[in-house]
Amino acid sequence: MLHVPEENGPGAKASWVPDQHTRWHADITQPRETVTIAVELYRHTNGWKARGVGQGYDTGLAGLATDYGINVEA
Repeated sequence: MLHVPEENGPGAKASWVPDQHTRWHADITQPRETVTIAVELYRHTNGWKARGVGQGYDTGLAGLATDYGINVEA
């Protein structure tokens, strides 16, 4: 989570550009899931954006693939 100081006013938006020295850390626990999507990276206008997801699948890679429209045979 990116913290926006209150002095920026209500509704202020944070601005932050990571570089090659940026480190990411996430604590992930998976009680039942065997596959987890932690972060999605995607192109946006002339750059890249990252979005924290945290989606887990207890159906493994087959469940993940099915959500993305891939037909998985048993």
